[in-house]
Amino acid sequence: MVEQWTENPCVPGSIPGGTTKPEFLEFGFFVLEIFRNKIKYFFQQNISFMDKKTLLKNIVKSCEARFNRGTADNWKHSDFNDFSREILKETKTNISYNTLKRIFGKIPVDDYYQPQQATIDALTQYSKHLIAETDLNPIEVVNKSSVSYKKYLIWSTILVSVLAFVLCFLNYHSNISNVNSIKLSNTEGLLPKTALFDIELPNTSDSIFVNFGDKSPLIYLVPKQKRISHTYLFPGLFNVNIQNSKNILAQTKIYVASNKWYSLGFYRQREIPNSYYASPAEKKGKDSLFYISNIQLQKAGLDTLNSYYTRLCNFTPINYLSDNFKFETTLKKDTQKKGIFCSSIKFQISGSENMIRFNFVSSGCSSKVINVISEQYFYGTKSDLSKFVINLEKWNTLKLINRNKNLELFINNTLLFKGKYKKTLGELRGVMVEFEGNGYVKECKLNTLKGKELYHF
Repeated sequence: MVEQWTENPCVPGSIPGGTTKPEFLEFGFFVLEIFRNKIKYFFQQNISFMDKKTLLKNIVKSCEARFNRGTADNWKHSDFNDFSREILKETKTNISYNTLKRIFGKIPVDDYYQPQQATIDALTQYSKHLIAETDLNPIEVVNKSSVSYKKYLIWSTILVSVLAFVLCFLNYHSNISNVNSIKLSNTEGLLPKTALFDIELPNTSDSIFVNFGDKSPLIYLVPKQKRISHTYLFPGLFNVNIQNSKNILAQTKIYVASNKWYSLGFYRQREIPNSYYASPAEKKGKDSLFYISNIQLQKAGLDTLNSYYTRLCNFTPINYLSDNFKFETTLKKDTQKKGIFCSSIKFQISGSENMIRFNFVSSGCSSKVINVISEQYFYGTKSDLSKFVINLEKWNTLKLINRNKNLELFINNTLLFKGKYKKTLGELRGVMVEFEGNGYVKECKLNTLKGKELYHF
């Protein structure tokens, strides 16, 4: 089953894409474009700034300094692999090792080679300008003292600014929006599921990306690109965004159903395409418990010496409005390894519109709590959420009662939290519990307030 919505959240009251602009705006934008091109040509002919190659060399030096393995001339293939992973972790942008080898001079390229702007942006973000200004190649500065040049520059700037202001004012009052849209056009498979999206992009010099909502790396969209596909490796309801570095330009949703209980293991969701464990969930042992062992994870290629997560989930769609229910689960974390670190347990109820998620952490880690109740977000960095600190290594029964958007959360029959929300969750789409590390689940169920069973493990 697939559900989708398409909207442009950035332009309130915007009219549908393709609506014809008034003639005076078409003419105004035409004139503004002429001015912009003339000024751009004048600057290119009269002012010599640091060219892209010089800028790229400076970025390369900064990256070498931060990566701290000497100059790239001496790097091996493994170094470029490690460097690619560091950039992905730091910037959420995936740059292949071959692209890095071209940029850093290991693979010959022609004189006109320039990487994509998204690649340059990611390297700039990673480098953090570590090289001192005195170590960089100097920028040529042109000293223009002629009066005519200064007058031309001043009056041109004033004219363009005034015209731009007028056009923006008229554009605002005419409710005109750029064309930005993303629409789910086809899917293949159940789990994994490959989704194909039709997209329309604005005419802009900004770098545009697609965020598939499953915490996989952002993907750069080339200008005029019309389609893109993505494979979802685990179930859930995901927001898919077209965005630039600051704003969401368009959004849709995709629902990836499981139709059964699944067990998952992974490092972090952004690394799932490289290594993860997935299998239908089963209760095991004489106590009939859910548990994913380290041996199972290691067979799937996960190094359990690193930080990892395990999850029990069921994303079978249910045509029941999720603003009235009783959720209950009994669970505990595996005994923690020695050392000083934070650990967590969370559960989540997902609806077709919104979700509820509660996070519980080990002692001293309340600043890491992030709880979600429909339109409300509660951050441990901004509020005192110390009551969500519990002993994760003993059996705890968590119970959440939702009566027409009024919530009561209990732990071991003691009231922990009361609250309410305004925006409906929509119809039920799934439940999950997740551990940072290994964990045990005795029972996980969600019923109607009258006792009808909807999910039960």
